[in-house]
Amino acid sequence: MEGKGARYVIGYCVTVLVAILLRCLYTDMGGVVLGVLVPVSGSAWEQGKLCFWPYLAGALLIWRLGDGTDSRGGHCALLMAMPLSLTALCAVLGVTSYRTVLALWLVVLAAGVALYALVLRRRMWGGEVLWYTLAICLGIAYLLLTAMPPQTGIFLDPTGVPTMAIPV
Repeated sequence: MEGKGARYVIGYCVTVLVAILLRCLYTDMGGVVLGVLVPVSGSAWEQGKLCFWPYLAGALLIWRLGDGTDSRGGHCALLMAMPLSLTALCAVLGVTSYRTVLALWLVVLAAGVALYALVLRRRMWGGEVLWYTLAICLGIAYLLLTAMPPQTGIFLDPTGVPTMAIPV
């Protein structure tokens, strides 16, 4: 692949492959660490993890394949925007089907990568440190709220199956 857009396509594909790999590993092996990285219930909050952890690999690849002038803060802004967008879509639409969640995830991920390619690769407002801090805070929230999920709102499984903390 040649051209400036190739790295975004590669980054998108790597993100999808990492998400599939993480889900397969969790299904096969289970465990606390993998449970933090993939959705463990049908709640809207858990579905947001599809856009957070796998995109770390895709963002790194997109940035490394670039010419060094792109903003890393833009990737961190996407690490905030994509999971929260997917969570909001799942909550508002009341999505219970995993096929629908996967379709929404692919659309949100494609929109996020396109947004980065067109707008967010330039210098971000507030500087990179602000966006790094916000992305790290969301990552910590995923860690804590996967282990100890509240039983309300976006943390409830819409299928009616009670959400439980990951066993240690």
